[in-house]
Amino acid sequence: MPSSPRPPLVLLTAAAGLAGAVLTLLGDTSPYAGWLTLLFLLTAPALATWPLLPRRSPLARAIVAGSMTIVVNVAVAQVMLSLNLWSIRGGVAAVLAICLLLAMLDVVLTRRTADAGPIDDRPEEEDWIYEG
Repeated sequence: MPSSPRPPLVLLTAAAGLAGAVLTLLGDTSPYAGWLTLLFLLTAPALATWPLLPRRSPLARAIVAGSMTIVVNVAVAQVMLSLNLWSIRGGVAAVLAICLLLAMLDVVLTRRTADAGPIDDRPEEEDWIYEG
């Protein structure tokens, strides 16, 4: 299934969220940094997961991507709190690193399937079970 181009709203949301992450990592205290960082934390894992599920229905992709947002954020917070390493910058950096790993995984998988050629799901002419 060929990937569809990203809608402008998705690109705008991703850019705004990334701007919030950068502002937080730089230690900016502007009033918009908090809201943009929240936008990043709520959308980045979902936007990184969405392309990894090309053969699923849009509803299933939305459910899995939304669940991935919760899983990534809770896992990062839990690990950082258990190790007494919690900081806002560290949490944002960890979520950003996980999202970048997911994006790289998408690039690798897309290249691998593009190199393999089209998948032929048709059954063969003869069934190997009935060979004598």
